[in-house]
Amino acid sequence: MSTILTFDQGNSSTKLVGYDALSGTETCCAVLRGASAMTTLKRTIESLEYVTAAVGCSVSGGNLPALLELTGAAVQLELTPQTSVPLTNRYGTPATLGADRMAAAVGAAALRPEEDLLVADIGTACTYDFVSSAGEFLGGNIACGPGMRLRALHHYTARLPLVSGHFENIPRYGTTTEEAMRSGAMQGVVAELMLYSGFGRNRRLMLSGGWAPEIGALLPPDVNYEIHPHLVNFGLLRILTHNHPSLLIKTNEETFA
Repeated sequence: MSTILTFDQGNSSTKLVGYDALSGTETCCAVLRGASAMTTLKRTIESLEYVTAAVGCSVSGGNLPALLELTGAAVQLELTPQTSVPLTNRYGTPATLGADRMAAAVGAAALRPEEDLLVADIGTACTYDFVSSAGEFLGGNIACGPGMRLRALHHYTARLPLVSGHFENIPRYGTTTEEAMRSGAMQGVVAELMLYSGFGRNRRLMLSGGWAPEIGALLPPDVNYEIHPHLVNFGLLRILTHNHPSLLIKTNEETFA
């Protein structure tokens, strides 16, 4: 079986997702972190029959070229501002646009073509990007993620405690200081999603990132949203086949639901 490897390199780790080169289904997934990154990648590659191509993006300026090279793939591509993508980029400063934001937008548009989308990555930071039904990346906003909001409240105030970790059962409003902080951080993100998406009526919500499941659970039941944990990686796959048509594969949208 031939595999295409995709690398989403963030500030603290790299998410590796492999796709079958014929069907487009996911074949493997791993997190590469720190000194063990190369060892983990080597073990993953050894478990695969053949790596056809490798594609990646980075927001950290890390060792992505070395990771791509280690795959031994004949076709290797790093997403840069100069890379051709299957969206019209309306961003005013494309050289400063995070490659992961563009990849996620491409992935979302491939899953829901000809729809107006709000693509939200809820992680350390929250990125909210707008994609038009005409296939245009219109731009977006960047805000603090839930964890960053909580750390900032502790750091910049005299008495508010440090509240950390993922949590469930977030109330609409808190009855203790810790509850108030958690609810404020989480419901604040929900409020931003509601505003930018027109309460889910004007734009379909496409969520990814580590906080996406908790945020999705807080959205009103009538809001139209989807969670795709590997949205950036899927977008990278689409960008790769856009630039190398000979690698075109059959993809099943249900695989990425």
